[in-house]
Amino acid sequence: MTLEQEQKQEQEQEHAALRESVAAFFSTGADWGRLTGELGLTALAIGEDHGGFGASLVEVGIVLEEAGAALLHSPLLSTTVAALALDPDLPAAASLLPALAAGDLIGAVALDGSCTARPDGDGFVLDGSFAHVLDAESAGVVIVSDGTALYAVTDPEIRPQPTLDQTRGQGTLVLWEAPGHLVARDAARAQDLLHAALAAESIGVARASLRVTVEHLRTREQFGVPLATFQALRHRVADLHVHLEQAVSSVWYALRAAGTSEFATAAPLAKLIATEAAWTVTRASIQLLGGIGFTWEHDAHRFLKRATANRLLAGDPVALRRLLLSRAGL
Repeated sequence: MTLEQEQKQEQEQEHAALRESVAAFFSTGADWGRLTGELGLTALAIGEDHGGFGASLVEVGIVLEEAGAALLHSPLLSTTVAALALDPDLPAAASLLPALAAGDLIGAVALDGSCTARPDGDGFVLDGSFAHVLDAESAGVVIVSDGTALYAVTDPEIRPQPTLDQTRGQGTLVLWEAPGHLVARDAARAQDLLHAALAAESIGVARASLRVTVEHLRTREQFGVPLATFQALRHRVADLHVHLEQAVSSVWYALRAAGTSEFATAAPLAKLIATEAAWTVTRASIQLLGGIGFTWEHDAHRFLKRATANRLLAGDPVALRRLLLSRAGL
């Protein structure tokens, strides 16, 4: 075995261990304090100079995939993306990173909306509004885009916004002469990071939904035999597995492309494929579960709601296709 092969094997083992420990942790219904204190998941993607572990987007993707599978009810995704979007070379951004790493500060990102920023002393004054901001109500800082750069707003006006997915809150951010500080000069990269994060979470949602469905088909009997023995159902489940595996490939390619020029197209493509796959799988799961799948109390509905919300957040399929065509120069 070559040195390169040994390193690859060691990395795969580390990733498997991370996945196993995170999945076990999420299964306990851990709250925000344990999530940040015991495992330090909010510090994962932050550099060591600012109190983090300096992990890559691949490790972040593993955590977010397992968070999706567990339908985690916490602002982990939004805080992680907020931290990743910051430029640590800018003083205002560097000052936020230690608190984000420790979990003492919850972050959110507001990227799809209308906003203007004008200089005001050492900072900026922001005017605009953003709808469907994930975890806006619990956020201590919101990273706002004016289409070009990113600004940190620490005392935003948030209006609660009803949403299909009750496992994760959304809000409308209203800015009226709100003070802000420049924290990054690349708003497009922040959008790509959000796309990649939602994509990783979505394959976790799809995987968990399909696992529940397959278990039901193996144990539920009809005419004295398990449903899993019926060829029509087996073929349908096989098609869903194909959808999911295609999504997994696109997501992990995007995560590994972070930091390269390919990330600008790989991230929105992964979000498009993964959220479509999750939406397809979770809808089919409700049907395959039969009568029990149509009860609101069943997890199948929660998976469907998260998949539907992720599909529409940060660009629906039509918007993502337009973005991809634009970036491909077509």
